[in-house]
Amino acid sequence: MRTPRIAGTWYPDSAAEIERLCSIADNQSPTAAPPAAVIVPHAGYAYSGAVAARAYARLPADAYDRVIILAPSHRVALGRTFSVEPADDVATPFGTVTLAKNLHDELDSLPGARFTPSAHPCEHAIDIQLPLVRRFLPDCAVGAVIVGNWACRSKDDERALAAFGEAFRRILTPRTLVVVSTDFTHYGREFDYLPFTKDVPKRLPALDAEMFEALARNDNRAWTEALDRTGATVCGAACLQLLLAALPESARFERLEYATSADVTGDWSHVVGYTAAAVYADWSKPMKMHLHEGESSAALLSEAAGRALVEIADHSLQVAVTGVDRTGGPELADEVRRELQRPCGAFVTLTEHGMLRGCIGMVLSDQPVADVVREMAESAALHDPRFTRVMPEEMSAIELEVSVLTEPAPIAGPGEIVAGRDGVILRKRGRSAVFLPQVATEQGWDVPTMLTHLSLKAGLDQDAWRSGASFSTFRAQIFQRR
Repeated sequence: MRTPRIAGTWYPDSAAEIERLCSIADNQSPTAAPPAAVIVPHAGYAYSGAVAARAYARLPADAYDRVIILAPSHRVALGRTFSVEPADDVATPFGTVTLAKNLHDELDSLPGARFTPSAHPCEHAIDIQLPLVRRFLPDCAVGAVIVGNWACRSKDDERALAAFGEAFRRILTPRTLVVVSTDFTHYGREFDYLPFTKDVPKRLPALDAEMFEALARNDNRAWTEALDRTGATVCGAACLQLLLAALPESARFERLEYATSADVTGDWSHVVGYTAAAVYADWSKPMKMHLHEGESSAALLSEAAGRALVEIADHSLQVAVTGVDRTGGPELADEVRRELQRPCGAFVTLTEHGMLRGCIGMVLSDQPVADVVREMAESAALHDPRFTRVMPEEMSAIELEVSVLTEPAPIAGPGEIVAGRDGVILRKRGRSAVFLPQVATEQGWDVPTMLTHLSLKAGLDQDAWRSGASFSTFRAQIFQRR
């Protein structure tokens, strides 16, 4: 068993003193689903302990059995890698934290893992979290990594992040909590960051709020752009890149607490911002959509347009199955109606009690997407040859999903495919087959397994994808009936 070097300095040796210093309250029972991740600061408890503790207190202790800590490297340059904290028992004032061997091995198998022994002995960003993890989540096994310099400034960066996100999601369960250990902006001459010199008590919190809003866009490119534009010295920026790489499109960020070191010291010439936040996400949902190189964000539909497509699909489904049109279809705002005149491919997927009940679509179309979705919803219910037609008595159990597709682009080979992010079209000897991006996620497939099934779907040998096949990929915006 080891005792952290920062024990007794960065935090008190006494559990009672930590409780007092951090104003610790017992775990609350949040009304929403438990967060999949929390973002918490890692300064000494006198400065940021109360901010971190209030985030941990939002976590129901019985909702998790594993915690994974992502922490920055403050003293050793790691490059685009991360180093996994060795498995061990760690003493804290609240009891022993177990850095579990099985979780260590899972993390060490992820793309980008490279053990750097020198990074661990003096790194505080993991050890500062362990007493609070033990206090609020006492029954959890823990794994932790020290993260190097990950960014999203090139295609190579994007591929590395996507590969990490794909693999990371496979070890994340509904009972896994990801803890991102990071402070926000470090302001002052000693930090070599002086973007302004006046009104610091107003402008620093405003900058950190701006950075959080950029993070909450749930997009690595947007996060990198905000970092580059502001120069904000967020020490765990790379840890947040890894979290963003794994999050589904539907993830939601909530800022819980904010404070600064100046609230304690009164010194606004040398100050650090501390943000605590919760991230709500379902790891089983597909990875975020990323555009092909050269595609504009104009290729994306607005949330309002996506909701309208779900309403259109639902109305078409109801009419097709029951033969009764009770509403005449959804009322659409003019701007949404114009947006849905865009021609593109789309699929409509029906499930019943978690099982596929119909899925029909068009990868390419010159029809308005509203018309495509209307037609595909009817076809999925009545004309999918794999299933009998949906009956009226089933309608209360039918779940509906609309996938709006970008135009497929050819790729050089399977090495460019990211399972869970890319839809894939395989062609060989006049045969072809397609999988939507979410298929790999739902089935738990990696790329070779997905391509094996895709070959069989095309009526080819299971290894047909390995030679002589051509591939195109596309992305999908996914909208679900809520």
